[in-house]
Amino acid sequence: MLQTLIKIGQQKSQNLGEWDDVLDWPKIETENKKGEKITNYVLPIIFDLDESKIKLGELGEYDDTKSVQRLFNIKIQGGNNKAIYTCAEFGGLEQIRKTFFGATDSATVSQFTEAIDKGFPQLKDTDLFETLEAIFGLRSVFESQFMTDGKIDVKKILVQPKEEVAAESQKIKLNPSEKIVLVVAQVVWSEKGWTSPTYFKNIDGYIDFLKAKFPRGESNSAVTSEPKLCYATGDFKESVGELNIKARYNINKMFVSTTVNYASGFDGSAFPKNYQVGSEIQKYLEQGSKHLLEKYKTSIAGIDHCIIPQLFSKDESDLESTLATISKKSDLLFQYKKLEEVVADLNYNRSEDFPYWITFLAFESDGNFFKTINVIKDVSRTHFEKMIEIFVNTHLEMTKIEGLNWQNVMSAGEGNPLTFNLYTVYNLIPIRKDKVKKNEALGLFKQLLEKRPIAKSQLFGYFKELVLCHWYERYGSYTNIYGKNPFDFAIRNGVFQYLALFKVIQQLNLFNDMEETELQEVENIPEQAELSENQQKIETFFAKMSYTPSQKAMFYLGRAVSSVAIEQYKKGYESKPVLAKLNYNGMQKSEIVRLKNDLYDKMRQFKLHGYMEPIFKKFTEHFNENQWSMKPDEALFYILSGYSFN
Repeated sequence: MLQTLIKIGQQKSQNLGEWDDVLDWPKIETENKKGEKITNYVLPIIFDLDESKIKLGELGEYDDTKSVQRLFNIKIQGGNNKAIYTCAEFGGLEQIRKTFFGATDSATVSQFTEAIDKGFPQLKDTDLFETLEAIFGLRSVFESQFMTDGKIDVKKILVQPKEEVAAESQKIKLNPSEKIVLVVAQVVWSEKGWTSPTYFKNIDGYIDFLKAKFPRGESNSAVTSEPKLCYATGDFKESVGELNIKARYNINKMFVSTTVNYASGFDGSAFPKNYQVGSEIQKYLEQGSKHLLEKYKTSIAGIDHCIIPQLFSKDESDLESTLATISKKSDLLFQYKKLEEVVADLNYNRSEDFPYWITFLAFESDGNFFKTINVIKDVSRTHFEKMIEIFVNTHLEMTKIEGLNWQNVMSAGEGNPLTFNLYTVYNLIPIRKDKVKKNEALGLFKQLLEKRPIAKSQLFGYFKELVLCHWYERYGSYTNIYGKNPFDFAIRNGVFQYLALFKVIQQLNLFNDMEETELQEVENIPEQAELSENQQKIETFFAKMSYTPSQKAMFYLGRAVSSVAIEQYKKGYESKPVLAKLNYNGMQKSEIVRLKNDLYDKMRQFKLHGYMEPIFKKFTEHFNENQWSMKPDEALFYILSGYSFN
């Protein structure tokens, strides 16, 4: 990982300006949904200390190559850092308010003033400090012009549709193809010689503050010029000292020296030696981490992961192209995607600019700390690409199996078709809110990506929890289960997506061999000419899903449940009372026999002999009561597969 961070840092530092490491570039749109060009603007907000007024200046067109550096749009620091932002994104006007007027009504000074007063008192005699104090006097003016009920009100800045405004109004009117991306503070104060709006970068003390807040040079007094071993590179270098990462939101913050529990194997007095790196390498590590965290994260099982490629030491691939490729391919596997998008992207840069291994690093951070909570490591390129292809091909194969209604199973609403991937699998494994850190879905994905054996009983256990959630409507207890589908459809979707997952795992050869013995004991398909059209569908389904005799028995029992449920619904029993006869914690052999007898009684009650007697015959053919060994969770699953079919 360190080698990757260093290499990224080297590449990103080649054309890095003096302040680029602390500046932030806003995300902008250049075209709307109609393909029309969007013009982006910078809006000046002018503190006129001569007239004790706050004015909106004229819009200036945003230039991505110049505006950020010229206006000093400082990246939001987070944590306990005070707001010091004289430029901010339009959606972040609250940062401007805190910078100049404090965070609360009870504040007596601005946060920028507070930052200087507490951290850099040598700057209290500058024009910057004096100007900040003077601007704070305009607090009530700012609140009346730009706030409603204690919050920034954009309606007081922009003209709303159909709104009539007076000619003297300061409100900004934008066309649909125009947007404000940045707001920048300016000052007018004749006493200081600023008779026209002046940027803060031109005010005495501002650049000095930035240099003190974000040191440009080496600040580690322990660094010496004598060559020492840099542990990050393994080379002897000059200017080697203890790793001293300034930014708190940084991957390198995993290497801690202040929290003993996380470094219990180290001699506390030897940290400067154990963590020693070259000063230049340290800058690369910081820049590499910053770039990855800003641009190359993906959500896996609802948790942010940083994408870290691992290359051979002599690999000269362009890392930006490599990261773009991984990010695009990761989206195919982990994010919501429509089928046409996946098919179009499947061969994106195949085997070009692609690393030999990938690590996905999950983390927690509030800006004050950086804690690793999961690592999916050493995922090979071939396995990663193979997984994507298998998921896509499985999706396509499932669409061809009659009786599954796969298009409806894989739908998030009308016109919103899903593609089967790990994004959809995540929604099959209930994650309890009170145990959110024990993320079973994330554990399964780690097994899949790291090619670790998977027990099928593990998956049946997940399915049982899913069914219980839907049956008892426990949606408030889980973070990732959609609760708006009726029970029948929720179970249908779950059953067939789990069957698709079984096929994926089979093709990856990751099922535990001990549990897969019976799975291979499949029967020959009868001659199609001997079968009815519906039975042909069932037999084809069995063959595609590799059903064993025991699984077929449960399938037919589920078909019998379905027949009774349909009849009950027709007779006005909308809740389908027969469903209450299933034990959703798993079906033991005795419960299977009892269910079969109850269903037989219902057949006679509703006079369904013509429908159900052939089903019971099939059940009897495959159900070996004397040698029954199927586990309860598995039995429940295959009963519900029969219930959901067709």
